[in-house]
Amino acid sequence: MLEIINVKKSYKGRAAVDGVSLRVEGGQLLGVIGRNGAGKSTLMSMIATLIKPDSGEILWDGTNIAEHPAAIRAKLGFVPQDIALYDKLSGLDNMKFWGKSCKVTGERLKERIKEVCKDINFDEEMLRKKVGNYSGGMKRRLNIGVALLHDPEIIVLDEPTAGIDIDSGRMVQNAIAGLRDKGKTIIYVGHYLEEIKELATHICIMNEGKVVLFGKKEELLEKETIGELYERFASEK
Repeated sequence: MLEIINVKKSYKGRAAVDGVSLRVEGGQLLGVIGRNGAGKSTLMSMIATLIKPDSGEILWDGTNIAEHPAAIRAKLGFVPQDIALYDKLSGLDNMKFWGKSCKVTGERLKERIKEVCKDINFDEEMLRKKVGNYSGGMKRRLNIGVALLHDPEIIVLDEPTAGIDIDSGRMVQNAIAGLRDKGKTIIYVGHYLEEIKELATHICIMNEGKVVLFGKKEELLEKETIGELYERFASEK
């Protein structure tokens, strides 16, 4: 379980995350949406222990991860907005590199590469190619794949379909849906409202560093569409 308690983070006097509290249970897929500058990526970076909160706590199974980052790092798969791959290496060599960086080696690494390739719909021919020759959608899928090699319990994806075409985006969504159906705990920062509607079990809308709406998807969408909720709670002030 991940619990975020009154977390704040400011840059040059401006609050990027302003008193956020959330609770993500095992097996949930939390879809996080909000306009640019809402604080989504800052919050994800704090969950990934890349930056520390100014105040508040982020707890993983009761342990404060700012004070004990190792408690979550071994169990976390983080997929950033930027592509974290090496263009001059093949897809396979990228997987080997990132697998070993997560202490997955030998036969276990070979097994995980095969398993992950099924999750992201990759074949051997794709793996042999250099990443610099990949399409945007292939890069996005492999970017997810390398974060899964150590079989994480919780996966954080920061706009994994940004900048790719509809068909490639659908492949990425299918991969995420498969992980959700396997019972993985997922936090998904989405760029498109329909993605959130299709994938999420729970929805969080952020605006100006705050959580302005949070709840179970079915309950939130009983009376309003996700578009209506978004316009009502994430509108410019």
